[in-house]
Amino acid sequence: MEHLMSSLERLQVPPEHRQQAALFVVALGASLTLLLFARVVASFLRGASRWLRVAVGTSTVPRAPGGGLFLGHALQLATAPCPWERMLEWARASGPIVRFNILQRTGLVVNDPQGAKRIFQTKQKLYDKDLDFSYKPFLSILGTGLVTANGAHWQKQRLLMAPALRIDMLDAIIPIAKTAVDRLCKQLEAYRNTGNPVDLEEEFRLLTLQIIGEAILSLPPDECDRVFPHLYLPVMEENNLRVLAPWRQYYPLTAMRYNSKVNQLNSYIIGIIRARRAARAANGGNPPAKPDILDRVLTAAEESGEPWTAASEVQLCYEVKTFLLAGHETSSAMLCWSFYELSQNKAALEKVRAEAAALFPAGGAEAVPSREAVDGMEYCLAVLKEALRKYSVVPVVTRNLNADDELLGHSIPRGSWLIVHIQGIHHQYKDPLDFRPERYMPGGEYDQFPEDIRPYMFLPFIQGPRNCLGQYFALLEARVVLSVLAQRFTFTPADPKSQGETNPTVIPIAPLNGMKMFVS
Repeated sequence: MEHLMSSLERLQVPPEHRQQAALFVVALGASLTLLLFARVVASFLRGASRWLRVAVGTSTVPRAPGGGLFLGHALQLATAPCPWERMLEWARASGPIVRFNILQRTGLVVNDPQGAKRIFQTKQKLYDKDLDFSYKPFLSILGTGLVTANGAHWQKQRLLMAPALRIDMLDAIIPIAKTAVDRLCKQLEAYRNTGNPVDLEEEFRLLTLQIIGEAILSLPPDECDRVFPHLYLPVMEENNLRVLAPWRQYYPLTAMRYNSKVNQLNSYIIGIIRARRAARAANGGNPPAKPDILDRVLTAAEESGEPWTAASEVQLCYEVKTFLLAGHETSSAMLCWSFYELSQNKAALEKVRAEAAALFPAGGAEAVPSREAVDGMEYCLAVLKEALRKYSVVPVVTRNLNADDELLGHSIPRGSWLIVHIQGIHHQYKDPLDFRPERYMPGGEYDQFPEDIRPYMFLPFIQGPRNCLGQYFALLEARVVLSVLAQRFTFTPADPKSQGETNPTVIPIAPLNGMKMFVS
């Protein structure tokens, strides 16, 4: 109190008002403290009520082995070499649905295609994106974009974004991908027969960012290389670290650097949006002759009749960042694992080369194939799908239940947290650790699954209304890259064993030690 009175004196508050002012400041501070305390208590009580209801309501679901009274299975997950592998062990031991606890939070692991079908398709409106836990570290990138939106907002954004990936844009991605992979081929020539390995993981990360950067924003490759490794990739790296170490957000220097990168990335993208809208206005409101994805979304926004506001700008920034994330992470990992497996499977490599030779006959390597021709590359597509199945680059997908439901014979209460184990479902094939692209050829193992569950036996892009909007886009791009590189080069792992190890803590699943390859 004496320190406060001295401060008021230095501020030249008249003596007769100092006592009253001091009491006001103390009362204000006390009120704010009580308000903050009340909010914390209320939040705790809401959380406690939710998790108590879930714990009681899911008591019929088999419980994962082990787990302490207070920490639950937190230590088992924290000390496991790979947390989603530990969840899969529980599911295989306990059945298609299994219950576990992290402190007060109850989770339900679903390792069954029928369960996945109900969550992703039959009752998908009951299962919201999990924004309070799994997706939380990525909200600086995804925000309220298509991946994280729920309910009416998601439906609105889906309708707005879907026209951006119509057939004509799919046609446009093929020359973009072909030009990009030709650039990469010139870089790889510098490694051919030198004995110096190239890190394909890094090259594919940059390549897919170049492709999606040009497709979304018409950015040249040198601009993509200048901006995204500096601003976007460090943010994604920190987001991935925060998934298993959420306390990193409270490290002052880490948080400061992270927030600075996010703000710079947002400013960069919003600057592009503003410049594009200004160019359209100067052109009588018309898009350019060759519109990119941003132009198509702006056109759809204008046609919706809704006024353009600052909130519209922020929302579109989130959608652009969502496209960047969805457009390169899975594609990069898919290509990386495909080439690793082809380096170990000469018969599969020769089949890819045979399709590539038909697409790019001798002397025609510079030609750009049609979309119909790329669509006809069945074996290349099977290789990519088998890489996505075996490595399950997104091994788990989480949801929050917003109303009571029945799932796999159990009553599941509102508020339940569900983990659909994509990797577990993908490994329900015969000899799941073998790489067999023939599974996805006509009449292959995939076609033998019962029709009602078949789509839910292959889930890298999810299924149902919330499936990945850009999956066809990604598979077209990847077939072009796969065929060109397989035709022109042979890749040999610098260390076959270490190059095949998966990173146990990062999603999408990437190589633990990079993908260093000799080129010949």
